[in-house]
Amino acid sequence: MINLLIVEDQQTILQLLKNYLEQESDLRIVAIAADGQVAIDKVDKFRPDVVLMDVEMPGVDGISATKIISERYPEVKVLILSTHDDDQIFNLALQAGAKGYILKTTPAPELIKFIRSVHRGRLQVGSGMVQKLPTEYNPVISRDNFNGQQRPDLFSTQKPASRTPYYLLGVLLNFLVWLVVVVYWKIAPPQYTSEWGLKVLGRGTGVELSLPSIGRASSNSKSEQSGEDIRVDYAYIAADSSILERAAIEAGLSAKDFGKPEIITDEEGSIITLMIEGDTPIKAQQKAYAFNHVLTEKIDKLRQAEVERQEQHTQKTLEKARQRLDSAQEKLSSYQVSSSLSSEEQIKQITNNLEDLYRQRAELTAQEKGLNNLSQQLGEELNLSSTEATAAYKLLDDDVFQQQLELYAQGRGELNNLLSRFTAVNPAVIEKQSELEETTTSLQERAAFLLNRSVSKQELERIIYLTLDPKVKTVRQEVFKDLISNAAEEQKLEAQIQELENQMGRLESRQRNIAQNKLKMDRFQRDLQVAEAVFATTLAELDLGKEHVYSLYPPLQLIKEPSLPKENQPTSPNLRLLLLGGMAGSFLVTTGLILLWFERQPASLSTPNLSKNPPVHRIDRAQVNSSSRKHRSLNSKTDKY
Repeated sequence: MINLLIVEDQQTILQLLKNYLEQESDLRIVAIAADGQVAIDKVDKFRPDVVLMDVEMPGVDGISATKIISERYPEVKVLILSTHDDDQIFNLALQAGAKGYILKTTPAPELIKFIRSVHRGRLQVGSGMVQKLPTEYNPVISRDNFNGQQRPDLFSTQKPASRTPYYLLGVLLNFLVWLVVVVYWKIAPPQYTSEWGLKVLGRGTGVELSLPSIGRASSNSKSEQSGEDIRVDYAYIAADSSILERAAIEAGLSAKDFGKPEIITDEEGSIITLMIEGDTPIKAQQKAYAFNHVLTEKIDKLRQAEVERQEQHTQKTLEKARQRLDSAQEKLSSYQVSSSLSSEEQIKQITNNLEDLYRQRAELTAQEKGLNNLSQQLGEELNLSSTEATAAYKLLDDDVFQQQLELYAQGRGELNNLLSRFTAVNPAVIEKQSELEETTTSLQERAAFLLNRSVSKQELERIIYLTLDPKVKTVRQEVFKDLISNAAEEQKLEAQIQELENQMGRLESRQRNIAQNKLKMDRFQRDLQVAEAVFATTLAELDLGKEHVYSLYPPLQLIKEPSLPKENQPTSPNLRLLLLGGMAGSFLVTTGLILLWFERQPASLSTPNLSKNPPVHRIDRAQVNSSSRKHRSLNSKTDKY
């Protein structure tokens, strides 16, 4: 981006310049001034790249302002934009430090080119002023042979170089390039390359040990599963300085003379190609054999060290597994001794006993139910329940109750006799009723004592009625005996069922305890199995670890013996490479000289094919101001731009 300061006191010309310059993307107007003093102040403030300076202005004129700006700010380039083609003003502008002088009649596109050229540091002079250029600015090309169509490069006042020295310099440099090529070909010691190939053997799928329902051990390597290329590791090992030193000692050389082998690995295969140079074909081959032997030995040592490391780690793990196994065995043995569970036959025996008891209880329950049904039928015939029949049986079997019952029967008969002769309010009837009530109370108390429960009057009357009624006594005597017998049998069955339930409860409690003990013993047995599995797996890993090491450091197979180079085919110096290098050097030297020659040549004039009387560029009044259409013409300065 080129920053511009426009110094112009005519608003019409100023507006026209802004319209043209603002259309260019690499030009930016940073400030505008109407006289020389303001221009100096704004240069100090904005530091523009190029100043477009008018000559005639009020106050400080353009020449004086150019001199002050050039002295104070040498990095700022001033381009005089004037209507005068006077020799004196032109010379004064150049002496003041202006980097260009063009007339306002210059077309706008050429003006933009002049601004860019002045910014690059070239002295620009308009086509109408070239013939007035002082000879000290162009000591080679004078005004007589400058025809107005071209201009010299005036950025430097040095004398341009002629073509002849560049030709001679090019020939000399090319000669030196090819001289170096020839000398190197003659004096460089020949080097021979021995090449051999190594194949990284496959790691395989590893070995796996599986213990059913317990555990598994495997020798698969994690590096193989992650897709790492072991050849990169081997290439790193091969570049180790200790490998080179040992190989050099084996070959009878110093490490410096032995050199470093070149290692090549293709992307998809498993081959490692190695190449090493020697002064003679035999030396190259010997160095190759020595390096291959040392490299293979180094990998074997690394593999053995890894085996030892893994064995140390596995031994520690094995010791922990053994301790865990011993602890599990000891816990199981101690629990078997302390618990009552010696075998699973105990659980089976208890289960069988419970099943027998369940079956017996079911049979007795069925019998009890049958007797209960029979008792209900007998009770319905006697109009007594089985409970009442049982109570009657107990009461009638008691002598005291029998005596009281006879007194009750006698009193009852006497009462009935009195009621047949007297009314209920007769004193004799009332007295006999009172005696009968006392006898009934005595019977209730005796029945409560015998039955160990209270007996209501209704129940007592039913029993008495069953015993004393002569009509039902004979008919129901046998039924009553059966009812009593059934009640006794039911009591017996209930006692048996209760005993069975007590036995079943004890067996069930014992069965629960044994089941809990069995769960504990199963847990101890499981711990023992896990400990045995861990121990067996650790033993397996101890053996499988050796196989695992081969997945970390696979063996190398020599699939191509170190080659013996031919005497007439040295690897270095390579004639083809030397020729290509010489041609590349010649191309670079020649190209550089050509570019340098073009850089030193005079540049062509920015305004080609200009006539002695160039056409006057008129201002389009519509671009300046619509109000200017009322005027027939502009002032003389505007007409000349």
